[in-house]
Amino acid sequence: MQSHIRKQTFSPENEKTLRRFSSWEVSELILKVNQSTFRGRLAADPSLPDGLVEEDGRQRWYTLEEINEIRRRMKINRRSLLPKRPANKRAFRAAIANFKGGAGKSTVALHFAHAAALDGYRVLVVDFDPQATLSHSMGLSDVAEDFTVWGIMARDLIRETDRMNAAPVAAETGARVPTRQLPASIRDMGLGGLRNTDFIRPTAWPSIDIVPS
Repeated sequence: MQSHIRKQTFSPENEKTLRRFSSWEVSELILKVNQSTFRGRLAADPSLPDGLVEEDGRQRWYTLEEINEIRRRMKINRRSLLPKRPANKRAFRAAIANFKGGAGKSTVALHFAHAAALDGYRVLVVDFDPQATLSHSMGLSDVAEDFTVWGIMARDLIRETDRMNAAPVAAETGARVPTRQLPASIRDMGLGGLRNTDFIRPTAWPSIDIVPS
């Protein structure tokens, strides 16, 4: 029933798509470039994306892929428009959590991911909410339970159990470790050999992937 209700918020094709952005939004809000300068650079380099031109020719609309292409290739005063990425550093990780329901956790996470994507970053969202509101907002309507955060936890439980059962004695006491058993409902899912990338799904946003809940 929940899946049926959620599908009603999608387009007739049961698919969410990301809208285009106007040339004013691209220059002033996303790339932080003066609009006249932006238009001048586009006119000077015909190989840059043209966007979709309105019939009256007064406005252009760009997809996020086109915006990122412009971001990679255009420089303003010799300054790259790509976001800063510290060398030899791990990806930035942020957790949005609250013990109370209905506090806006999914909404904050959604807008945080959107903002990072518009700034030019690749984003991976991990949805731990059993209601999967964030996954739905990102354009996913139906996902097999095996390929969610729960599936990752089950996979890791299988691997850790096998590792502990393979140890002949305990590391500290030297006593024999009792064999641990997992129910067939977990063992028979066939998750043991899956990789992290197998659980990642593309979203309606080209720069955002998600591990659904």
